[in-house]
Amino acid sequence: MRTRWTNAGLRKTLLAVAAVAGLTGCGKRSPAVEEEPPVPSTRTPWVQARSSEGVPLLEAPAQVLPSPEAQAGVVPPYRARVVKVLVRPGERVTKGQPLVEVVMPEVSAAAGAYAAASTRVDAYGRRKAQLDALKADGLVRLVDVLEAETKLAEARADQQSAAATLRIAQVEPGEASGIVSGRKPVSLRSPINGTVTAVGVAVGDSREPTGDPVVRVAGEGDSRVEARFARPVDAEHTAFELITSGGTRHRLTFVARAPVTDPRDGTTSVWLVPEKDEHLQPGLTGRVVVTLPRDAQVAVVPARAVALSQGKAFVVARRSGKTERVAVEVIASSGAEALVKGLVAGEEIAADASLTELAPAAAEKTL
Repeated sequence: MRTRWTNAGLRKTLLAVAAVAGLTGCGKRSPAVEEEPPVPSTRTPWVQARSSEGVPLLEAPAQVLPSPEAQAGVVPPYRARVVKVLVRPGERVTKGQPLVEVVMPEVSAAAGAYAAASTRVDAYGRRKAQLDALKADGLVRLVDVLEAETKLAEARADQQSAAATLRIAQVEPGEASGIVSGRKPVSLRSPINGTVTAVGVAVGDSREPTGDPVVRVAGEGDSRVEARFARPVDAEHTAFELITSGGTRHRLTFVARAPVTDPRDGTTSVWLVPEKDEHLQPGLTGRVVVTLPRDAQVAVVPARAVALSQGKAFVVARRSGKTERVAVEVIASSGAEALVKGLVAGEEIAADASLTELAPAAAEKTL
């Protein structure tokens, strides 16, 4: 006789089989499931920590300052009238080279006083020598000798005073007679080696010592870069590089930091010099980039790869086939990346710590 299976009968049969199977295994203990270490969720990828070489920490606007020894503005030391201009912009000049010929009444008077005092010094010197010879034979009075010595001293004093006036005008006392006779012009000379950048007078112009420079000369001196940082800079553990507006790069060495902050914008000035005595054009502008040195043990990771737990930073890394939290020290952080100590470039980490299995139990937040 054929047996017909109904739905109710089928369910009863399956329940009976399940009950028998349960009774059969009740005397055996099922093996414990080993708890695996937490692993990153499939929602976040693994990424590799990158080397920090060349990664900027800070940037600041900068300019190359002119060297004080390489900039000269030639101004007459006394009131002067221009009689001849000897140079043009763009000319190379050497230290001591005449730039402009002028007439300075004070210098002309000093030249005449020096020449006159020199004549008196010669005359009184010869007179004193004669008196000294007669004094040895007892043929001259002591008062005459003393008078000659006094006049000689006065003449020498006048000579020294006139010489000082001449030297202020860069005129040697030996040139006084030539100035008095008109053979020797009075010249304003270049105080440095360099290039004439501006000529501000014409023949016949008059200039006062407090006026604008007659000629400007620019030379080559030590280059110094000034950068203005909005945040403190660790000069001991960082490297500096100037990137000019034209794209050229120059390695820099730290010199000094301003002890005060500029109240106008809250920035602090830092001064640097080029490495290997490189010369930079004064007035050049650009930006100074602060980077870590090549031997720094610092890695670059995504900012969200760093999480905080109890105030301490960590990342989720894979080491020796295991997933673990690795404590790190955050050196700097931007919107997308962070520089951290405690990792080596090439290590695998979770790109977003908040999406790992560790996040609910240990992580307070990510950077």
